[in-house]
Amino acid sequence: MVHPVFIDKKSVSVYFGLWILIMGVHFSIYYFAYLFPIEISLADSLVFNSIFCGIGITLWYVARYSTPDQKNIGNVILNHLAFLTISLVVWTGASYTILSVLFQDDKNYLTFLLNSIPNRIFSGSVFYVLLALAYYFYIYYQNFQEKIKSESRLRELLKETELNMLKSQINPHFLFNSLNSISSLTITNPEKAREMVIKLSDFLRYSVSSNINQFTTFSNEIANIKRYLEIEKVRFGDKLQFSFNLDERCQNYKIPPMLLQPLFENAIKHGVYESTEQVNITMDCNSDDCCMEIKIRNDFDPNAHARKGTGLGLNNIRERLRLLYHAKQLLKTSVEGNKFFVYLTLPNIDKPEKKSIQ
Repeated sequence: MVHPVFIDKKSVSVYFGLWILIMGVHFSIYYFAYLFPIEISLADSLVFNSIFCGIGITLWYVARYSTPDQKNIGNVILNHLAFLTISLVVWTGASYTILSVLFQDDKNYLTFLLNSIPNRIFSGSVFYVLLALAYYFYIYYQNFQEKIKSESRLRELLKETELNMLKSQINPHFLFNSLNSISSLTITNPEKAREMVIKLSDFLRYSVSSNINQFTTFSNEIANIKRYLEIEKVRFGDKLQFSFNLDERCQNYKIPPMLLQPLFENAIKHGVYESTEQVNITMDCNSDDCCMEIKIRNDFDPNAHARKGTGLGLNNIRERLRLLYHAKQLLKTSVEGNKFFVYLTLPNIDKPEKKSIQ
């Protein structure tokens, strides 16, 4: 986060302008009220306020790295008390030394200077608190703006994803091929055709009606994935095999709807389509109070002509997860021999305090 004083020329002008104003008030009090000579009034004002002006700039770094949401409030207070003490000692010590050297022959002023230190410590403490509050206001304002931008980006992404779901998740080729399979089954196996129509209807209903702004249960998502795979299995037959090894605790986990669908479509597209051998798609899921770990594995033929992909599906899932969970590295992929792996880590939204995932 950029230092608020040096964001732009206006911020610089405002900060130093305020200190010039304070210097003017300081000078006026000493010259008109205390009747000190103009050179003493000017020097006293310039020395004390210019040094504290510099301290005020460094105070930003204490506020920036001692925010209450990052550390214990007690540690924050201790940090500020320590820096305030150091600042007051340096401020009064340096100012007193400079002014006592400049006006060493003026005994009245030196006596006044020494006696005024308690009042200066009090005024310095007030300046410190006001500056710290101003910096914290700026920090929270910037964080609030970032949150608004992040939520705005999330809404835009969700709208885009919702459109993409209508365009790609209900894949026209998948729908066309499914209807062709049903057409053939009406002649060879009417009962199987009826069963497939019901599954396709349930799949489409879930896909269209899912509110992408909300979470659904893992069990609902898996039920729809199984419908999708069973429909595809009618077309591919024994060439497509799939299995699920799911921890019972995963069933009620809350996950974003239609999150897994693109991953299984990729497995079909890059595994089953291109392979001449039997392709196995497996999914493992384990969970605890902190998070749920999902692993999807599919075989593929490394010698087959691979279908070109843009990687847009995986990138959209990564971005969607980052905005939903405010964490990175939740989706990873790897290739081992003729097997492609996808690893998903989904935090438990009901207990976000248990673990922080980077």
